[in-house]
Amino acid sequence: PIHNNDNDNAEIYTITIPPQCHQSGHQNRDDCKNLLSAEMKEAYHKDGVIAIRGLLSPQEIESLDQSSLKILGIDTSKSSKGFNTEEGPIKVSAASSVSGKQFYSTRHHAIFESEMEGFSSVALKSLLPQVAAELMGMNESQLQSKSQTMQENNKERESVRLLRDVFMAKDQDPYICGWHVDDTGFWPTPFDAEGVNAWIAIDSIPISTGGGFALSVGSHTADWRWKAYELTGSTYTLPEHGYVDAKDMFNRRGVGTCNIKNADPDINRKMEDTKRVYDVQRGDVILHTRWLFHRTVPMDRTRAKELDKNRVKVLYRRYSVRYSPGSATLTEGYGTELSTLYNSSFGGKTLDLVNAVDGPWYPKCWPDVDASEIESMDSIKEKMIFAEEMKKKRMKEMRPYLKEIGLQQRKNVLDRAKNQNGGPPKRQRGGGTTKITELKNKGEL
Repeated sequence: PIHNNDNDNAEIYTITIPPQCHQSGHQNRDDCKNLLSAEMKEAYHKDGVIAIRGLLSPQEIESLDQSSLKILGIDTSKSSKGFNTEEGPIKVSAASSVSGKQFYSTRHHAIFESEMEGFSSVALKSLLPQVAAELMGMNESQLQSKSQTMQENNKERESVRLLRDVFMAKDQDPYICGWHVDDTGFWPTPFDAEGVNAWIAIDSIPISTGGGFALSVGSHTADWRWKAYELTGSTYTLPEHGYVDAKDMFNRRGVGTCNIKNADPDINRKMEDTKRVYDVQRGDVILHTRWLFHRTVPMDRTRAKELDKNRVKVLYRRYSVRYSPGSATLTEGYGTELSTLYNSSFGGKTLDLVNAVDGPWYPKCWPDVDASEIESMDSIKEKMIFAEEMKKKRMKEMRPYLKEIGLQQRKNVLDRAKNQNGGPPKRQRGGGTTKITELKNKGEL
């Protein structure tokens, strides 16, 4: 591959991939391995993140585009005016931008949707798993050096598996989840397991409009990260055998995953001071370590108000894929991971073992794809139906604790507003907005 970082945004690396590396069977080609330069790998380990342009083929980007339109319920074949998402983000009619939801639409486990094969094709069969393996130090040269020891121990070859995937479409709702690392609900492996998140822009998302992705550069090695982990109840705080029940979980989860801004403004400021937002184009991929703090960027409020005035929502689409070594174990105890809800004995077992015993909950995608796993993915979708019912019960058990966290955060915001203004928030005369409304609009309340 040809590497070039002379972009308008110098932090985005452009690579030119040989055409044969986008074809079926590329995993077996030597010229499709070691895709990343030494500079890119060094930047990833230092900053915790790199962004790449040109990693996905136009066909792969188009397949994501079309599959995501199906999730949004948009039938392009019936559009008399034509429909070209390359010309800009999707616009839909809407009464208000304020719904209290971070995303207009989400779809977890999209790879299991057979009628939306763009997701599984990109997540499992593109060059993304190869790059994830390189960033986790599992590339072919290192495997060869380990091969003798592995054979002596009668171990199978190392693998990369898809741990979790989710499609998201961000509108101008001001609510976002604050600086965080993914908790066990979204990254269900212990603290000592490596992981890479691939964040794919399905739409171009200019920095000027907002709606993109912010990352706190270097936060994965910062001295203050331990306090941030403690405050937000990250996986580093998980007991050895997991949580006992909902009460135990929330007693150990600090102020909650998304609430560090109100809990510790100093740490929040450190993250803001190291913030990087990429000026992404359609098809760009941001790759970051699971331990890098990140957050969604709210849309520019001036633009959001104009859209609200015209009763329109703009949707910026992205697809997130989380990769993990197959040797990583699933977290134990109380939680919402579907595989362990289906069979609690899977807690503490490796991803490789769970797949061998019960099918491709976590499909293998490197060093190659297992055809038998791909063929049996529909069987997992059936098991997910049962597990989703179990998850609903868990979420019901968690609801009182989530409500309590929300009330405490609201109190913290109001206390801060009181301290800033020298008194409690008051409504302005003439029907003007209150400080509370202002904080709501900023997504802080």
